[in-house]
This record gives sequence, structure tokens and C-alpha cells, in this order.
Amino acid sequence: MFKKLIAACSLIAFPTAFIVTYFLKVYEIGYSLRVLIPGLIFMLTLLSMIILEQLYHYKNAVSQRYVLTRDIFSTILNGFLNSSILNALLGPAILYLPNMLFGRDVIFSSSDKLGPFWLQLILVFFFYSFIRYAVHRIQHTVPFLWELHSYHHAVTDIRMSNLFVSHPFDYALRNVLPGIILGLIGFDGGAVFFSAGLLSTASIFSHCGSGAPAGKLLNSIFMTPEVHRWHHSTVIPEGHKYAVNYGVGLNLWDRLLGTFYMPEKNGAPVPPKHMGHPEGVADEPNYLKIIFLTRYWPNFLKKLVAGKEG
Repeated sequence: MFKKLIAACSLIAFPTAFIVTYFLKVYEIGYSLRVLIPGLIFMLTLLSMIILEQLYHYKNAVSQRYVLTRDIFSTILNGFLNSSILNALLGPAILYLPNMLFGRDVIFSSSDKLGPFWLQLILVFFFYSFIRYAVHRIQHTVPFLWELHSYHHAVTDIRMSNLFVSHPFDYALRNVLPGIILGLIGFDGGAVFFSAGLLSTASIFSHCGSGAPAGKLLNSIFMTPEVHRWHHSTVIPEGHKYAVNYGVGLNLWDRLLGTFYMPEKNGAPVPPKHMGHPEGVADEPNYLKIIFLTRYWPNFLKKLVAGKEG
């Protein structure tokens, strides 16, 4: 009976989890729970993804147990500490620029100058999603940034557990920096919370390893797991140089700029056969080696020596 009920709910499980999580994120603001248990909704979001993964198994799933320790450490560092550490280290330097140019902490002295609240909701939604798309695409095209980002692409399956498997600097570039830019401009805090919060929720859920379908509506707007899996494909689709589906949360810019890819068969999404590094580089199970870029330095030193000899 329980299995039949779970199967019957498969079409609404992912959309429901996504919508409920965002609603809770919005509801949480201003309530004592936020102070009493910091990060409560964030932790519930991760838990909901784990539940989805356990209830609806992805047919091409690859076990990630052998890298569980790495995944736990990366989640603690990037999921809970990265933003706070970066803001503490770079905050004064970042605030110095608008202070030097305009004599204040933000570019626009009042958020009202950016338009009414409803307009700022729209502006933040599109501007924030574009920044993340652009940064992510650059991370695939600039050699050194790709060296950093490629650690994330070596994972052999997308799961909640490896959502934060990235070099801290690589993670910060596409997940922390865009939010700092919004703050520097001076957008209304509420507009940032509602619009950027929706996109952040979508970007987290894009790494859910569940086999539950997201549905045509969510797939057409957001970077759902069914869409995001093709970004992690070992085989880059024909006609694309580096990857596809660069959007972080939203797939609008991929559609507009020709990098969207989502094949279908009989109206249903077709998943990639395998996920992992496009050049076949093995997944790195030691997070300290990711932090210290142990895979990068030998090649860098070889090029440096070869350059001096030449």
C-alpha cells in the first residue's frame, strides 16, 4: 500500500518539495526559529532532497558512499562556512570601492532609485540569474578557473551529498560573489530575498539525485536535475564546445544564448548515459587534495619549466 502511494505521488513529489521548501524559506524570515536554529530551513532543504533520493531512485544512479567523508567536509565548508568567511575577509575591501567612488557603502544611495519594489523583484531575478550564468560559463572557458571547477565535474552522479564538492574559491565565485554584487548595487533587501532566494532554492534542488520527474513546467524554467544532469555529462553534446546548461537555478539564459540542451523521447526527458569529468579524470575522494589543488600543480610546474627551457 505504501509503495503504491509513493509511486502514485512520483509526478508531484519533486515540484511539491521545491515549492514547500521555498515557502518555508520565505515564512522563516522575521521569526524566532531563524535565530533559535540558524540554517534550519537550509538543513530541511537538504533533508528533503535526501528523502526524495531514497523514495525515488534514479535509474542510472552511481553509488557515492566511497566519497561520503569528502562530501560531508565539503558540505560543512561550502554549505555553512564559505559565505561567512568570505564576507569577513573581503567585506571591508568590497565596501571600499563604492565608498571611494560615491562616499557610501552601496552604489545607489537608496533602493527607491532602482524603481518600485515589484520592478526590483524582476530586476534582481534576471540580473542575479545572468551573473551566475556568466560566471559559470567563464569557469568552463578560462583554463585556471576550469582547473578549479573541474573537481566538481569529476563527480560520477549528482546527489545532495556532492552539491558542495567544489574548491572553496570556485564555489564562492558562482554562489557567493553574485549576492555580494546585488548588495553593492543597493537593491531592496526584500527583493533580493524573494527573487534570489527562489533561484538559490532552484540551484540547490538541481543537484537532487532523485529519479522523480520535475515536470515540463519546472524543466522549461528552472535548472532541474533532469536538465542539470546534461551539464555533468561525460560526453559534451554535438555543437557545444565546453558544456551545456550553464544556468545556476534558471535555464532562461541557456535558451537565449544557445547553450540549452534537453533531449526528449515520447515527451519524456532523456538522461545522459554517464556523468563525470569530460576528459575522464577520476573523482577526487580526498577533500584536502581539492583544497590544495594537488592535481593542478604538477602540470603547472611542467609548463613553467618547459617555458623557461624554451
